[in-house]
Amino acid sequence: MGSPGLVAQRRQQVARAWALERGAVLVASGLPVPIAGTDQYHDFHAHPEFRYLAGIAEPASVLTFDPGEGWRLFVRFPDPDDRIWTGDGPEPASLEVHAGLAPQPIEELAPWLEARRTEPLALLGNDDLRHRPAGYHLPSIDRFEAVFDDGLKARLSWQVAEARRSKDPAELDAMRRAATASVAGHLHALRSIRPGLTERLVQVEIEAEFFRHGGDRTAYGSIIGSGPNGAILHFTPTRRTLAAGELVLIDAGAEVDGYASDVTRTFPAGPRFEGIQRDIYRLVYDVQRAAIAAARPGVEYRDLHLAACHRIAAGLVDLGILRGDPTGLVERDAHALFFPHGLGHLLGLATHDAGGCLQGRTPSDRFGLKWLRADLPLQPGYVVTIEPGIYFISAILRDPQRRAAYRDAVDWERVDALHGFGGIRIEDDVLITETGSEVLTAALPAEIEAIESLRSEAFAR
Repeated sequence: MGSPGLVAQRRQQVARAWALERGAVLVASGLPVPIAGTDQYHDFHAHPEFRYLAGIAEPASVLTFDPGEGWRLFVRFPDPDDRIWTGDGPEPASLEVHAGLAPQPIEELAPWLEARRTEPLALLGNDDLRHRPAGYHLPSIDRFEAVFDDGLKARLSWQVAEARRSKDPAELDAMRRAATASVAGHLHALRSIRPGLTERLVQVEIEAEFFRHGGDRTAYGSIIGSGPNGAILHFTPTRRTLAAGELVLIDAGAEVDGYASDVTRTFPAGPRFEGIQRDIYRLVYDVQRAAIAAARPGVEYRDLHLAACHRIAAGLVDLGILRGDPTGLVERDAHALFFPHGLGHLLGLATHDAGGCLQGRTPSDRFGLKWLRADLPLQPGYVVTIEPGIYFISAILRDPQRRAAYRDAVDWERVDALHGFGGIRIEDDVLITETGSEVLTAALPAEIEAIESLRSEAFAR
């Protein structure tokens, strides 16, 4: 995953922030989840808190911290039966290189807990250690008279989330490699997809390119929606066939060493944007470019979002879809009929990374703000997504209560004529630097002319 020295620095930083005087901390990686009716398991993904602090991603492992003795790493090594079915696993020396700690067998965790009987404990990472202790070679947790302090856990977990916001060089290296793999997949889609393919086949093609270019896995379930399916924000690809004249929205990213990329492009199934597709795409593109240009240290992400909302409202007024003053429309959340989600989120060991809201800030229940996943001032080292979109979502636009509430703000006849349009979203991964920002996914073009040039390659064969 990166330099063991950097991983050790993370632990030192977190331990200083914790300032524990007594008690101890356990950070569990999690247990594999079995697939019923097989001898196999779902793809294992270590808890991000464990991976961040341990530098490895081994299942059934626990990182511990005691203010008197410091950090220890307990790992479940394969037994003879495991080796028959799943292999030998990583060598202890390799784990030590990545973690910067010599791993101990998980069987030694029980005596470690026994020595801390009745001490306050904070369990971070995966809480399956409490509910499935046998997976960690532990008897019932009650046997140790363990005192799990949930208030302490909440405080320590929050401090880990704060530490995770700013990415160190090893993390940025992994994120750059994830971005490179993601760009390769999206470029392949732009150059090759034609009407007649299914959404599922598009998924196969783009994910294969991720893996060919260094991706370890997909960072999340690939979202691929053609035609009206592009209006469903987290659409799972189906056997639906792409048709000429409609749009294809692909939101998919590769993961490398546990770090995510998150990229969206929307493009015509045919060679060119047609009619209002071009107008709405240009609006979303302009909104995204303005938000990226404004992203820099000290800027509130919520302000970036609201500025994007204002631009979308103004653009929809110009297109005759909304009616009224853009400022007033945003105050009424009329823009959220077409842009219901937030401008983006923090990115890292999770697609929606930890620490997205500054401590003390509570999410808004406003229609136009309740799905905003980042509410904090940007700082150097943060990686955020910037992903405005405009959608024609039936669940919103055919809701009688919303139609009544916004009867004066929307040209409903025009909107109804666009039923089935789908949606347009453009998303890039953006690193906040000391002086501004760097688009990690800049190698993937988003301009109309560049998109159409790439699309022409698919029809020149």
